[in-house]
Amino acid sequence: MRIYLRLAALVMIAGLLCYGVVTKSVASSKPQDNQTTEPHYIHPAIQGFGKVVQLPNAVHQPRSGSKIVVDITKGSDPSKLNSAIEKVCRFVNIYAGAGRTPVKVDIAVVLHGDATLAILNNNAYSARFKTDGNPNLACLRELNNAGVKVSVCGQSLTAKDARPEEVSKSAQVAVSALTALVNLQADGYAYLPMLK
Repeated sequence: MRIYLRLAALVMIAGLLCYGVVTKSVASSKPQDNQTTEPHYIHPAIQGFGKVVQLPNAVHQPRSGSKIVVDITKGSDPSKLNSAIEKVCRFVNIYAGAGRTPVKVDIAVVLHGDATLAILNNNAYSARFKTDGNPNLACLRELNNAGVKVSVCGQSLTAKDARPEEVSKSAQVAVSALTALVNLQADGYAYLPMLK
């Protein structure tokens, strides 16, 4: 009887060991929950700027008819594209195709503070910063083509010794950032400060 019990115990132990090996090999062939695949970036409205990932099942999908005013004060290395301006391209691309369906959005941008001179035309920018043109203009043109309205604070422009006639055709001069932001919010635009 003892031999049978020992034999049964050995068979049980062997079975458990085999089960563990099989389970481990099956589990290792499946991707783990914490493993991620590379995201697939798209540019549904603006090519080359503001890449996004489509998430059709996420909550808070973009709503048609949204109105946003983006307040940009952040400066950058004069020889490089201002990342805050490029983020606006991401907003356009989010509404154009990152959600379940593309929706219409109205976006306005107000530049002031350290971001003011990012809207100078190529000649004025090059003379000011000793660069080969303004690295922000291609992105600003794409924003204009997508229907984004860009304005710059006239007070900041003057304070930085620049003139309205030096502003690129991609932007309009407002009396001030204050008036532009107040007016746009009174017109129903949601205020979005660009902090980074």
